[in-house]
Amino acid sequence: MFFIMLLIILAVGFVVQYIFGFVQIKHFTKHYTELREKGRVAIGRRPTIIRSGTLVLFQLNNKNEIEESRYMQGVTVFSRIKHLKGLEGKKINKLGEEDLANYNKLLQGAIHNAQHTFRVVQAGGEIEQIPSPMMKVVKKVNSMFTKKGVKKHGLHS
Repeated sequence: MFFIMLLIILAVGFVVQYIFGFVQIKHFTKHYTELREKGRVAIGRRPTIIRSGTLVLFQLNNKNEIEESRYMQGVTVFSRIKHLKGLEGKKINKLGEEDLANYNKLLQGAIHNAQHTFRVVQAGGEIEQIPSPMMKVVKKVNSMFTKKGVKKHGLHS
């Protein structure tokens, strides 16, 4: 009986988290669309499991100057996008440490990621996928159970 109740509680928790995650993505899409209607948008992200995940959105003009910035930072699906003040009028590719000194380390990391993404796209490259924190854990666990360079033995016909 305990096992069945535990499974039901886990299933309900999963569904609730899925719903809140969907609402959070919808919230992000609304803000992204608002900024995208005004011009190009550079996105920076710093995903984590334990600490606050961070995402920044920079709406850029044709001179690569930041016209508006927003960010989302938090540990839960209740995190919401907020306006980020202090970077308006600055060129995204010229932001330095002195421009970012007033922001926390996680936000600085997301801003650096937005700069990197911007530079790669400007050069015509493609953005590499940042594995989610959970995917990093899965890969690490998988690597513990598999050895690189070992050939799998199979049946020969």
